[in-house]
Amino acid sequence: MRQRELTRLDIPLLSPGTFRGPRGLTRLVVATDFSLRSELALARALRLPLGLGATFTVLHAGPGGSPKGVMGAERCLRRAVGAVCRRLRHRPDVTVHESLCRGEVVDVVEEVAREQGTELVVLGGVSGASSRRALGEGSRVRRLVRGLDTSVLAVVPHPARTYANPLVAVDFSRESRRALELTLRLCPLTPVEVVHVVDTREEEARLRARGAPPEAFLVLRREREDAARVALARFLAPYRETGREVAARLREGEPGENILAQALELGSDLVVVPGMRVSTAEDSWVERVLACSSCDVLVSRHEARVMS
Repeated sequence: MRQRELTRLDIPLLSPGTFRGPRGLTRLVVATDFSLRSELALARALRLPLGLGATFTVLHAGPGGSPKGVMGAERCLRRAVGAVCRRLRHRPDVTVHESLCRGEVVDVVEEVAREQGTELVVLGGVSGASSRRALGEGSRVRRLVRGLDTSVLAVVPHPARTYANPLVAVDFSRESRRALELTLRLCPLTPVEVVHVVDTREEEARLRARGAPPEAFLVLRREREDAARVALARFLAPYRETGREVAARLREGEPGENILAQALELGSDLVVVPGMRVSTAEDSWVERVLACSSCDVLVSRHEARVMS
């Protein structure tokens, strides 16, 4: 199979530097298998903000097979890329790529993302209404989230509009900061909700094993919530100082269930979770959010950027 490039205007890409507010994405890859979910992912990608001199790659990976099958995939990819070019005709600075590759999808997407320095991979997600509490072993979404070092956006509903109510889950880690900054770039004019889940289950289990009185559990929860409230305010202070509207929320319990509940209460159209190497446990809370969310989910693994 071959890889082609459609270039309307050869403008150099912006070099990475200090984060200076919203400027959109500069390197984007949409993975497609020509299914309905992939069509929704492509439609969502076209609604994301693109920076000056951005590259937009539509990629299909397959096992190859007969020449007839390859030609069919090539025609489908050509149609998809043609639709992208028509939608982006008002952006002559954006370079559109098409990539038709042979191989396992995770390996191919990882290679293309590494070669292009991709900031975000967009693909079709799973339906929260029909999914189980965990993704299956053969789930493409699961394998890509586990295998890629690039941020992954799993698209679920039809993208009728740009994101209007994003929810970012933070745990005060470096990855949480990257997740929030990526969300601010994707939603430059939108208020952002931030939630931190206080998980005291391990501490409570130790107290229970020691036969601690009920008062000890109340003290533990109050202390952890007070500390989390202070840490969350400190975490968000640099962004609020720049004028961004960022709301802070606290919940207590298991992270996955609480993030899903918060998204449902707020009517969120995007849930963002910090990037991590998902464990082999079936009950990973990140995978639970991916499997059960009724809105798009972004797993952020992004290059660190410093606020100016």
